[in-house]
Amino acid sequence: MAKCGIARIDNILDGSEVLPITRNDGSGEAVGLVQELLSGHGFRQLPGIRDSLYGRFGPRTEECLRGFQQRNGLNLSGTVDRPTLEALVRTPAVDPLASRGYLTLALDLVFWGTLKLMSVTTQFEGAGRFGAINRNTDKAGLSFGLIQWAQKPLRLHELLEAFDRREHAGFVKLFGDGDESVARGLVKHVSLQRGGTDPQGGTLDARFDLIREPWLSRFRDSARQLAFQKIQVDLALDAFRKSFQMAAATAPELKSERAIAFMLDLANQHGDAGAESIYKKVKVPNAAEAQALAAMEDESVRRVRAQHGDEIADATKARREAFRTSALLSDTSFVP
Repeated sequence: MAKCGIARIDNILDGSEVLPITRNDGSGEAVGLVQELLSGHGFRQLPGIRDSLYGRFGPRTEECLRGFQQRNGLNLSGTVDRPTLEALVRTPAVDPLASRGYLTLALDLVFWGTLKLMSVTTQFEGAGRFGAINRNTDKAGLSFGLIQWAQKPLRLHELLEAFDRREHAGFVKLFGDGDESVARGLVKHVSLQRGGTDPQGGTLDARFDLIREPWLSRFRDSARQLAFQKIQVDLALDAFRKSFQMAAATAPELKSERAIAFMLDLANQHGDAGAESIYKKVKVPNAAEAQALAAMEDESVRRVRAQHGDEIADATKARREAFRTSALLSDTSFVP
């Protein structure tokens, strides 16, 4: 596994640190990583990276640790020693998050540059869950995964095609229930106009009603498998790199990690063309970076409110504010 870059965690795993993480531990980063791993194992009511209690080892974190330890035959200490930490990493997660700890320790990736921004963006948007599902609330059919690959814009086809190409046997077994023709039919269906949906997002073929069973379970099962998780990460990174190129060409004066993350999130929600349109709409020559981000936030929220109503607009505003203010993002120049 790769090192996560948080000394307390890496030292426990390599054996150079023997003291467990406890309620008196001063490493908020280490505690936050543990909270994210516990969330991936199905423990709820734990803070995410946008929450004020993130990184604080409180009674709920201790309760979840004891529950995990009991479930896995570990010492019920309520603290994070090496066996507990190793089990958190190596035990298959039921609802894994693309968090720093999971990406590095479970998927063996280096947490840097675009991968970090992808992780933060997906967690700010929808908790960063590989198995996140939207069942047609936006009339786009099924939306699935880290960056919500949706049927309507044919992005789900992109994801399923990659699953099939890179993990064909596993794809047929999981999505076709072992039947090659069903697996082929699924890929063909989502390649149709609007991803095989009508203007309301309903399916055009009852065999492939993806917002219902057995398809929902099949998609969720794929999110628990390392091979399919890595494909999600690779495709998400490709999309973010493309958006980064757009941002660099459109708004070259925006250079900080915070500003680039903001633009990538804007593109993830509005599309690259939408993000470019928002930037050009509010651009003020020689404006400070903070002023530019605030203006883009206002225009983004206005557009979302007009199209989707107050609830989604309010969530969008909170998300944009998180990018502008979070201590997780740096105001120094971004290095891809």
